[in-house]
Amino acid sequence: MKMNFKIILLISLILIVTFAAFYPCLNNRFGGWDDDLYITENIVIQDFSLSNVKKIFTSYFVSNYQPLTMLTYLIEYRLLKLDPRGYHLTNLILHLINCLAVFWLIYLLTQKISISSITTLLFGIHPMHVESVAWISERKDLLYALFFLAAIICYYYYLRERKIGRYYFVSLILFIASLLSKAMAITLPLVLFLIDYFTNRKIDRKMFIDKIPFFILSFIFGVVALIGQYCTAAVRSENLFNFFHKVIIASYSIIFYLIKILVPIKLSCLYPYSGLKDIFPYLFSLVAFIILFAIVIVSRKHTKKIIFGSAFFLIAILPILQFVPLGRIIVADRYIYIGSIGIFYILAEGIHWLFISKIKNFRLLQCFVLVILIVLTSILTALTWKRCQVWRDGISLWDNVLNNYPNVALAYNNRGDGYAEQGNIQQAISDFNKAIQIDPNYADAYYNRGNAYLDQGNIQPAIFNYDRAIEINPNYAKAYNRRGNAYLTQGNIQSAIFNYDRALEINPDYIDAYVRRGTIYSQRGNFIQAISDFSRAIQIKPNLVEAYNNRGIAYSLQGNFIQAIFDFNKVIQIKPSVEAYSNRGVFYFLIKEYDQAWKDVHKVEELGYVINPKFIIELKKASGREK
Repeated sequence: MKMNFKIILLISLILIVTFAAFYPCLNNRFGGWDDDLYITENIVIQDFSLSNVKKIFTSYFVSNYQPLTMLTYLIEYRLLKLDPRGYHLTNLILHLINCLAVFWLIYLLTQKISISSITTLLFGIHPMHVESVAWISERKDLLYALFFLAAIICYYYYLRERKIGRYYFVSLILFIASLLSKAMAITLPLVLFLIDYFTNRKIDRKMFIDKIPFFILSFIFGVVALIGQYCTAAVRSENLFNFFHKVIIASYSIIFYLIKILVPIKLSCLYPYSGLKDIFPYLFSLVAFIILFAIVIVSRKHTKKIIFGSAFFLIAILPILQFVPLGRIIVADRYIYIGSIGIFYILAEGIHWLFISKIKNFRLLQCFVLVILIVLTSILTALTWKRCQVWRDGISLWDNVLNNYPNVALAYNNRGDGYAEQGNIQQAISDFNKAIQIDPNYADAYYNRGNAYLDQGNIQPAIFNYDRAIEINPNYAKAYNRRGNAYLTQGNIQSAIFNYDRALEINPDYIDAYVRRGTIYSQRGNFIQAISDFSRAIQIKPNLVEAYNNRGIAYSLQGNFIQAIFDFNKVIQIKPSVEAYSNRGVFYFLIKEYDQAWKDVHKVEELGYVINPKFIIELKKASGREK
């Protein structure tokens, strides 16, 4: 009973400290990085329908297959719309649950409350985990980790029973859930071998057989993940066959993570990589890795704890050690969310060993260790609190990157995006200029600068920038669409339609291009084509008010008032407005549904607006209400 109370007390304290450390993220906004692609501009999550659920499970999002993660966004959008606090709270709750899972796992493996508590505390409050928690779009880290750890725990219970049973199958199901959250989970079968090793499982045929389903799943989801990366050109082609290059990069990554875990300063959401121009840090890392590897191997003569923690760390980060070169990102804080548990476990074992050492003045040593632990907790909590504030919005996030690495084109471009969203167009253009100065072939920077000029009404400079973006990337659908808008503003209808056509050839689901092209067709009297474009937009996004409104007007101009009324019924159902009631009232009048027309007139008046007196006179005459 006392033991249970002690565990509950320690866990409660750890969760309270962790919640306090991450509390500032609850006040953060969207816009950190990719939040537009995953949430704010993602039409798939904005309509809770069977077709969208199917699309989530059959599509890649931002080069990744992560249907369970996307499903959480779908549910949240249904409940919260675009209130960022709720999304941040979900992330923080998931992190707290993961802390419980870490405690549970380490306690099962060690049967020591102190070791599991220290491991969990370090995992909970470490600043390198801010990226996974404070970044809404990195929900996949938290979700895959939850199922990953739960699968290991179930596998441990399966080992304890020593027979295939419910724990084994539950572990397998949890593994599938982890894979459906993030492909990084493919390392689980290797971790299960590590659990076998740590728990002294006998090496026999059965030990390998029961991993076969896990390896099959890893292979399938690994292939699915690679296809997504290759299809979106996220896999670099350079040095694919240079093994020495891969070893150097892997060594650098490992040492980088170890240093950042031990000294978590100068953290950044982006650590630039420009190849092996300066070879010294990479060679130093290779030598350091070889030395550490030798130390770990020697340690097995005395204990398996160091090998377990080190192997857990290495296995967990194996997919991102660049043996398959993915993108331009070599290292990132989020990549070690799970792997860090191995290092924290080794540190916890070390602290525990110091605390129980029966050496001279060991009580003084115990006091010293406690003081160090308290100071360390305070420092890490303060660093995490401050790091959460860096993720407040796009401007603060990329300010932080540029403070650490002043010549990153992506950071200038993304900060410029943040300034543009806030209406600070001049500062946005300044940042886009710097991005282009650093990287003259940066298509996104030209596109964003074009948007900024268009927002200012500077049409010709906007078109020039869209031209340049398309020259660099001929399949830039958004640039074609926005260039169409610029030509439309100039009154160059033919050029506008050409650009909308091209945008739709590249991306057949481009809603804005359909709506704008449909509007042009409607204005030019081509109602059949206009209605077709608006209908396609509605098919893609069923609750698109603008498309229903415009299609209703097109139907009315075509003389199809019944269909026009149907569309304005949808507009009023989705987003009631005075304009919608007024238009529908006119259409009811035209089909001689005078009672319905009067209802809409009264609704407009209730909302405090005045109806055109001439229309009221005509409606009174037609409905027989003339005095």
